[in-house]
Amino acid sequence: MRARFGQQVHSLLERLSQDLSYALRQLRKSPIFSLTVIATLALGVGANTAVFTLLRGVVYPTLPVPSPQQLFVLHGIRTPNDQAWLYSQPAFERLRQTANSDTDHSAIAAHSYLAEGNLADHNSGETTRAKMQLVSTNFFSVLDTPAALGSVLSPQDAAQSGTGWPAVLRYGFWQQHFAADPGIVGRTLVLNGAQIFVAGVAPRDFYGVIPGESPDFWLPLEAQQDVRYAGPFDSLGREAGVHLDAPYNSQSAFFWLTLIARVPPGAAAISLAQWDAAFAPDRELYAKFAGKSSEALASRFSLLSAARSESPFSEHYAEPLFVLMGMVALLLLIACLNLANLQRTRVVQRSHEFAIRAALGASQPRVLQQLLVESALLALCGGALSILVARMAGSALLHWSLQNDTSLSLHFDAGVYLFSLGLLAAAVLFFQILPARQLIFGNALPQGGLTSRRTAIGSAGGRSAHLMLAAQITLSVLLLSLASMFLRTLTNLNRMDAGLDRGHLLTVRFDFHDANYDDVKRESLYPQMIDRVTGLPGVRAVALDRCPPPNCLWNTPIHAAGISDDARGLSEAQQDDVGSGYFHAMGMALLRGREFDSGDRPQAAQVAVVNHSFAVKLFGPGENPIGHRIGLEAAPGDARYLIVGEIVDARVNDLRSPAAPMLYLAQAQQSPGSGSLVIRTVSAPQAIAASVQAGLREVDRQLPITEIMPLDAAYARTLTTEALLARLTSTFSVLALVLAAIGLYGVLSFRVARRTSEFGLRMALGATRSQILLLVLTQSFRITALGIAAGGILAALWARSLHALLFGIGNAGVSAWLTSAGVLACVSVLAAYLPAYRAAHTEPMEALRLE
Repeated sequence: MRARFGQQVHSLLERLSQDLSYALRQLRKSPIFSLTVIATLALGVGANTAVFTLLRGVVYPTLPVPSPQQLFVLHGIRTPNDQAWLYSQPAFERLRQTANSDTDHSAIAAHSYLAEGNLADHNSGETTRAKMQLVSTNFFSVLDTPAALGSVLSPQDAAQSGTGWPAVLRYGFWQQHFAADPGIVGRTLVLNGAQIFVAGVAPRDFYGVIPGESPDFWLPLEAQQDVRYAGPFDSLGREAGVHLDAPYNSQSAFFWLTLIARVPPGAAAISLAQWDAAFAPDRELYAKFAGKSSEALASRFSLLSAARSESPFSEHYAEPLFVLMGMVALLLLIACLNLANLQRTRVVQRSHEFAIRAALGASQPRVLQQLLVESALLALCGGALSILVARMAGSALLHWSLQNDTSLSLHFDAGVYLFSLGLLAAAVLFFQILPARQLIFGNALPQGGLTSRRTAIGSAGGRSAHLMLAAQITLSVLLLSLASMFLRTLTNLNRMDAGLDRGHLLTVRFDFHDANYDDVKRESLYPQMIDRVTGLPGVRAVALDRCPPPNCLWNTPIHAAGISDDARGLSEAQQDDVGSGYFHAMGMALLRGREFDSGDRPQAAQVAVVNHSFAVKLFGPGENPIGHRIGLEAAPGDARYLIVGEIVDARVNDLRSPAAPMLYLAQAQQSPGSGSLVIRTVSAPQAIAASVQAGLREVDRQLPITEIMPLDAAYARTLTTEALLARLTSTFSVLALVLAAIGLYGVLSFRVARRTSEFGLRMALGATRSQILLLVLTQSFRITALGIAAGGILAALWARSLHALLFGIGNAGVSAWLTSAGVLACVSVLAAYLPAYRAAHTEPMEALRLE
C-alpha cells in the first residue's frame, strides 16, 4: 500500500515537472502574451490592493495598542455650539473616580486636541514648531502603553515639579529632532516660555489615539495654562461662569476633552450605568444654561470604537474611497475580460497542438492540467509584481488623498496579502482557466485541427468573444463618464465665486504663544506690520483677521434685543473678529451701512457687521439690519452690539457649502494684538510672498511667522477629495480606454485571421475591397454601439447614487456620456481599421490556397 502511494506521488511529481518545463518553453515562445498577462495581473490586482489598503487604513483604522478592540470613545451629550463630543475636566475627574472604584476593571482617560507651540532646546539653541497634546496622567496606563525609554505619565505628574512639567516624546520626534539621544531623559526644554522636561519616550509604533494626527509629545492636562495650550473648545458661555483667561481644568462649563475608555468584554452595561450617574451634575448644568433641558437630562453615554471615532478621515473619506474601490474593481474586470479573450485566442491558435496530443492519447483533463500549470506560472509572476505595484501605488494614493502633515501609514499585513491572493486566484480561475476549459470540454475548438489552422470558430465561440468585448466597452464608457463628471465637479468648484477675491489674497499667520511677546508688545507690533506691508509694491490693501478662511471660524449663540428667543429665526452664527478695512481688503461687497474703521476702538460703542444670510434669518427678508442691536447672551446682554453694516454672503468654510450666517466683530474691541494678516495683491499673491516676509522681518527679526499662503491654495486644500477622485478616475478611464482598444483590436484581428478564406471566397465571387472593409467595420460598430448604450445606462444610475460627491453637474451627466461615447467610438474605429484594412486587402488565391 505504501509502495503504491509512493509511486502515485512520484508519478504526480514527475508529471508536474514535465508540465512545468513544457509551460516555461511555451511561455518563452510567446513573450508578448506572457508579458501582457503578467502586466495585466500586476496592474489590476496591485491597484485594487493599494486602494483596499488605503480604505482599510483610513476608514477602518486600528490603534497601535494592546487589545485595541476594548478601547471606546464616550458619546453622551453634544456641546451647545459646535455640536462636538467634548467634556470638561471636572466631569472627567468624576467619571475617573467612578471607574477607579469599579470592580469590573473599566478605566477612563482624557485627551485634548492637538495644538502647536514653540519648543526651545537650550542645549542646541534651536527653536522649533512642535505639536503637543494634553492628556490625563492615566492616559498611557489605560492604553497599556509603557515607555520605550524613561517613563510615561503617572498620577504624581498632575502637579508641577521643580524641573517643570513632564513630557513624553513620540519615538519619531525623538529620532528626528534629538538624533535618538539615549540621554534625553531628564533634559529640560522650554515650551511657549514654560519649562518642561523629558520624562520618557513612547514606543516606536505608538502615534497616539487619533489616526493620521500624531503629536510630537504629550503633557499632563494640568499644564494647560502654563504652556499656553490653546486648542478647540466649546462652552456654556459667561453666564455659566466661563472665563477664557482662567485655567481650563477648573471650569465645569468649559468643554475641551475627549473621553476614551478601556472596557473589558461584559463590563459595558455596568460601566455605562455608573458613568451616567456620575455625569448627572453636568446634565443639569447643560439643562440650565444651554436650553433643551429635556434633551440634556435624557442624554446617556454610549460607546463607539475609539479608532473610527477618533479618526478625522473616517467619515470624510469613506464614500470617496468606496467609489474608488468600485472603479478600480471595474478596471480589473476590464483587464480580466481582456485576459479571457487572450486565453480564448491562444487556445484556438494551439488547436493544432491539442489535436496532435489528443491523437497521441492525451485526455482533455490532461490538456487542461497543462494549461493550469501555465496559468499558475503567470499568476505567480503577476502576483509578485502586484505587491510591488500595490506598495508604490499605495504611497502615491496616500500622498494624493491626505494633507502633507498627515502621519497616517499603510500596513501590509496578512489581511492585505490574503485580499491580493483572493483577487489573483479569482482573475486566473474565471478569466484564464474557465475559458480554456469551456473551449476544450465544450468542443468549441475547430474540428480537424490536424488539417487546417484557419478554420473559423463556431458561432457560439464568436458570440461569447463579442459579448465580452461589449462588456469591456460598457465598463469603459462607465469609467469615462464618471471621470468626466468628477473633472467637471472639480472645475466647477475651482471657478466658483466665493464672494471674495480669493485669487488675489495672501494670508500671513503668526504664533505669539512665546512669553517674549506680551499683550503690550503684540498690540504695538500689528500697526507696524500693517504699515510696512502696505508700502510694498504690488499690495492693494492689508487688514487683520483673527482666523482667516477657509474652515477657521467658530459658532457663537445669537440673541437680539426686542426679539424673543422663541421668535428668533437664528439661534447661532459663525463669528470672526476682523480689523478696519477688512471687507475692502477681502473683496467682499458692502450692501448697506459701513465697515469697520479706525474709530472702532475699545472705548467706543461696540459694533458689528453681519452678512446677508444672517440678516435674512434673524430679521426676515427685506428687513434692514442696520441699527438693530444683538448680543451673544440673553438680556441684558442681547443689546451689546450695534449692527452698522451688511455685506454679501461669502463661502468662508469651503466652496461646496452655501454661505453660513456670519457675525463680524471689530478686532480692536474684542482681541487686540492677535490674528493674521490678509493682503490683497495686484497680481498673483505668491509673487510677493518673499517680499512680504522680508518686510515683516524688518519690523521684528524674531517674528514667529508660521505660514504665508495664498488664499486660493488654502481653498484648494478643501478640495483634496474632489482632486483625488478627478485624478484617479481620469487615470482609470485612460487605462480602460487603452484596454478596450487593445481588446477590440485583438478580437477583430483574430477574427479576420480566422476568416481569411471567407474573405478570399467573397472577393472571388465579386465583393469589392470597400465592401469587405465595411463588413468588418460594421461588426465593430455593432459591438461598440451595444457597449456605449449599456454604459450610458449604468453611468446614469451610478451618477444618481453619487450626487453627494458631484457639484454643478445637472444635465451635464448626459454631456459626459456623449463625450465618452464619442471618444469610445473614435477609439473603436481606429482599433478596428487595421484589421478591416487587412481583410479588405486579402488576395483571393492566397486565401483559398490556405484551405
